[in-house]
Amino acid sequence: MEPLSLIFSAIIAGATAALKPTAEQAVKDAYAGLKALIRKKWSRVEMESLERDPADKARQQLVKSDLERADDLADGEVLKQAQQVLAAVKEHDPAAAESAGITIEDLESGANVNIEDLVAQGAITARRIKAKKDINIKGARAGKNPTGR
Repeated sequence: MEPLSLIFSAIIAGATAALKPTAEQAVKDAYAGLKALIRKKWSRVEMESLERDPADKARQQLVKSDLERADDLADGEVLKQAQQVLAAVKEHDPAAAESAGITIEDLESGANVNIEDLVAQGAITARRIKAKKDINIKGARAGKNPTGR
């Protein structure tokens, strides 16, 4: 997953899961760590309004717009923490991991692009993907009940 989508998905899933009264401490800790890093590196990314209603598309768009203007989204420390949030949410609250839509943009590869097993309750959007060879997308599910459960 490219950096913007990874960080954005982790914020939405983390906010959705961590703010529940029954949230596991591992999810709360991972999300708190991500928030602290984002505040430290990109203080203009405003996440507080999103935490009042993580499912609100307008609030999500504000956070995404702030992230799009941030410097160095490929920061290894932030990406690692975002992956930890998603892993904790997937383990402890899989429904929250599915609550965010997924957007993949501005992806370029000198070889093949393989995208697999995307699950989103919102939309899955792909824009400006370029590959010298094949683009393969498998197992993408989106909508109100993407897992069929």
